[in-house]
Amino acid sequence: MDLQILRTEAGEELVVLPRRDFDVLLARLGEEEAEDRMTDRLAQEARAALAEGTELILPAWFSDGLATHRHPVRAAREHAGRSEAQLAAEAGIAPAELAAIERGQVAASLASLDAISTALGLDPRLLRRVCADAPA
Repeated sequence: MDLQILRTEAGEELVVLPRRDFDVLLARLGEEEAEDRMTDRLAQEARAALAEGTELILPAWFSDGLATHRHPVRAAREHAGRSEAQLAAEAGIAPAELAAIERGQVAASLASLDAISTALGLDPRLLRRVCADAPA
């Protein structure tokens, strides 16, 4: 919290803090208008981040796959109803490479991730973003 404490001539201490921090404090105390302002601000920030491409919404099926500890590529392939052999052929990569990626034995190259995304009809940012955190 970024705040300043000012002292008046009478010795009274005044606290100055950013409006956002003030709204957070009020919202925590149950002040409804402050909660509404916070909700609106968060929604605006989220929409802006989505529009800028700095944030991405994960489809429920995708996050469900990640929650069960499946590799992101495997979760996407299974959702699309493709076998490893089918996806490898459509993406133009070796079946052994796809199998190794899905098992976390090797990190997928950006070219492979983009080819897999294209074959599955996915936004390439999805696999690029989450595969950076996938086990290799």
